[in-house]
Amino acid sequence: MPTARTTVRAAARQIAMSRQQGFTLLELLISSIIFAIMAVMAYGGLNNVIRNSDASKQALSRLQQIQQSVAIISRDFSQISPRAIRDEYGNRQPYVIAGNKIDQLIEFTRGGRVNPASLPRSSLLRVAYQVEEDKLIRLQWPQLDRAQGIEPKKTVILDQLEEITLRFLNASGKWGTQWPPLNNSGTTQAGNSALYGIEIVLELEDWGKIRRVYALN
Repeated sequence: MPTARTTVRAAARQIAMSRQQGFTLLELLISSIIFAIMAVMAYGGLNNVIRNSDASKQALSRLQQIQQSVAIISRDFSQISPRAIRDEYGNRQPYVIAGNKIDQLIEFTRGGRVNPASLPRSSLLRVAYQVEEDKLIRLQWPQLDRAQGIEPKKTVILDQLEEITLRFLNASGKWGTQWPPLNNSGTTQAGNSALYGIEIVLELEDWGKIRRVYALN
């Protein structure tokens, strides 16, 4: 007849043997399902992080482009200089022309040309702005008075542009959309009007309207 000690030893062996049997198929299936769910959740979270990071980079790049474009425009418009030029046909052109040319929004003379090498050249520049599709393009000529065949350097400074408008303030405090303004007979007053201010409004697809006003004289 087995003693109590023998019975305890047998029970202990049975427990040890049951522990060594490992997991059942159902337990393995449940653990696999749990692991798969956790993996899907982790991938979804990582994917969201990657998408948010890409969106942030695009937004930052767009912000930098807009800031740089506005800085270029401000540098040009705030340094307008009253110096007329001769075009490629020898005709005299006012220092600011806007509203009467089909291919360009505005063309003007500006100062502040950088000359770090102290070259024998003018500190003035002739620049212009035009729109092609949804892009704002800046043009710059190598010299003020142009010879035939001289092409300007074109640089796209802004895209996703919906609309751009310009207004010009004369000595009477009135705003107009053309410069030089028209007189009563319908001809331009190239040398009889002083320009006191320019307003530019950029309307972008993603940022809405950006308005800048530059005082002259």
